[in-house]
Amino acid sequence: HTAAAFTTWDRSSPVFVIDRVLRIPCAFVTHLGACIDEKTPLLRSNDAVNREGLRLLKNIGLCKEAKAIHSYLGWEQEF
Repeated sequence: HTAAAFTTWDRSSPVFVIDRVLRIPCAFVTHLGACIDEKTPLLRSNDAVNREGLRLLKNIGLCKEAKAIHSYLGWEQEF
């Protein structure tokens, strides 16, 4: 049995310094693509909103030159 997981830099969050140590926000996934952290599902859903939002705009003929959709609301806005 071998354990394998990958760390990837979360470019949607800024790097920061605490106690003179550079902190880089990361996401963790297994070699099979399963999430090991709480941030990966959020990043995946943001990608899906971006992809499908652009597809919707293209199909209804609005903002065909748009390159990204930015979501500013989350679950915390629902409660």
